[in-house]
Amino acid sequence: MAPPRDLSSVLPLAAEVRRRPPFGSNPVVGERGSDTQRRIFAAAIEVFGELGFSGARVELITARAGCSRPAFYQYFSSKDDVFWALAGQLGQEIVHLATALPRITPDAAGLAHLTEWTGEFMDLHEAWAPVFASFQAASRGHAPQAQRSGAVSDQTGLALLRAFGVPADPRQSTLVTGLVAVLIRCSFFAEQTPSGMSRQPLVAGVATLLHRIFAGPIAGVNLLPTPPRRPGRTTSAPAPSPATPPVERPLARRGTRTRQRLLDAGAQVLPARGYHDARVDDVVAAAGVSHGTFYRYFTNKDDFFQALAETTSGHMIDHLDRLHLDPTGNIEDLRGWLVEWFVIYERDGGIISTWQEMQTNERLAVFSREVATSVYTRLVRLLSQRPFGDPAVDAVMLLALIERVPYSVYTLHFTTPAPAIEAMITAIGRGLLVQPE
Repeated sequence: MAPPRDLSSVLPLAAEVRRRPPFGSNPVVGERGSDTQRRIFAAAIEVFGELGFSGARVELITARAGCSRPAFYQYFSSKDDVFWALAGQLGQEIVHLATALPRITPDAAGLAHLTEWTGEFMDLHEAWAPVFASFQAASRGHAPQAQRSGAVSDQTGLALLRAFGVPADPRQSTLVTGLVAVLIRCSFFAEQTPSGMSRQPLVAGVATLLHRIFAGPIAGVNLLPTPPRRPGRTTSAPAPSPATPPVERPLARRGTRTRQRLLDAGAQVLPARGYHDARVDDVVAAAGVSHGTFYRYFTNKDDFFQALAETTSGHMIDHLDRLHLDPTGNIEDLRGWLVEWFVIYERDGGIISTWQEMQTNERLAVFSREVATSVYTRLVRLLSQRPFGDPAVDAVMLLALIERVPYSVYTLHFTTPAPAIEAMITAIGRGLLVQPE
């Protein structure tokens, strides 16, 4: 992804550029030092974008920036340090954009303003995509820094509520925080749009969802009939399967238990250490078995992680097949489904959220795309029952909801399950099903 177009934007313009102690008796530097620091920032964004956080190294950043390692260490103690400096500036950019959001009126003009702002947010996400993509890996071992993103999310949500003239009570604040997470995730999905295709339907879809939730359903404005089915649109797909299926032999009861013990250990190790840093040593230590036992069931680390992903995705898809989205249905059915989904996510969510880090392995990346396609087409089918909205667009937002709201609970610890579930019921019921309050 491209770095921010104006590289000066990665530094607060009013702040003095300073050296870290003990580099020199005068820590404040001039324009030359400012230029060096800016080049380090720009190089770091490029390296994070190409190699991810785990693959980035200080020497790669300095080579790209055209500076020495001693020059780098005048300003930053590590790649983590430069990442969190970038993340802090990104947070300022997001809050600045949020506070510029105009008053959103309950009419076509209000929706147009919100659509324009949503497009600007997605532009910002694309410019800073390497920082967004590296956030989860960088957060391991840096919980205080990661939790500061909650303040950015809160301020963005409050700006949205103010724009709609909605009071910021706890219920609305939890709802809008979840919707900010959906906006961020949909911005990522927009960047995956195939070349030659417009992301505008997704921009308009997110804006319409927000407008319908906070301004209410308005026929002819944010509530439109389902468009005709576009040529080439698919509403079904085969269930995901491994790119290279392993040949498995039947296991005895004891072998089945041992294999599951390893998988359970992996479900703890992978989220804690990340795909790139997790090792077979970590898994066997957590499972309390030998390396020989591990290799009796799995060929290597990637074979093991694919088995873990297959198990996790199987639980997720089985539960998804029990979801019903009927605009006239009982809201308690949706609540019951979500309660079970949060239980599944608490157990398996660390694997689900870590899949993004597995994209450097082509076999696992192919499997991940197949799972996403299978989930997406199921959601399209569910939303096709409505007489309004675009199922292909709305399915992306529903996918973002069921993925990112639990993530904000169990990984980011922004809220707790009960209010998060109620927020999802409101978002789905009011935004995607247009159910009465």
